[in-house]
Amino acid sequence: MAFRRNIDHYVIPTLIGVGMFVSCKNDLDKVAAVEVGDTAPDRITTEAEYLFTDSGYVRNRLRAGRIAQWTVEPKRTEMSEGVELVFFDTTGAQRSVLTARRGRILPAEDRMEVFEEVVFVNDKGERLETEQLTWDQDSGRVHTEKAVRIQRGPDIIHGKGLDAAEDFSHYVIHRITGQLYMAADDTLAPPSP
Repeated sequence: MAFRRNIDHYVIPTLIGVGMFVSCKNDLDKVAAVEVGDTAPDRITTEAEYLFTDSGYVRNRLRAGRIAQWTVEPKRTEMSEGVELVFFDTTGAQRSVLTARRGRILPAEDRMEVFEEVVFVNDKGERLETEQLTWDQDSGRVHTEKAVRIQRGPDIIHGKGLDAAEDFSHYVIHRITGQLYMAADDTLAPPSP
């Protein structure tokens, strides 16, 4: 009797396992019938890092929690779950850091746009905060028409709209509020010819 009980403990689980294996199969016709919509991205990358070079020098480093790319028209790249874009000079030194919650790259227009909690800090420690910023890569300029807040040491400047160099080394604030006293070498002063 004890021998029969031990066999039952092995036979029943084995039969259940074989039954599950036989009943689980993929119908290849059903799998082939699943289609990806035309609006789905062609490639999705998570925890991505891209390096952009020019003449052998790393000029920018882009990091994002999620990057979705479309290779059909209109071609675009959408970034979410946090975006960080670092600008470097030709010596490899970091010039500025741009962060945002999300963004997109439009390659046909040589343009990158970032949105939500946008923060841009240059190597002088000046900090720009806004809700939207556009980087026109062909002209090397960044701009926005949204409200901006810039902190320069103890000074805080508010305005509506901004035009700046792509590394945020020089900038012009539109519709500025408050008073400022500027030295000739100040970053708000127009660049010398």
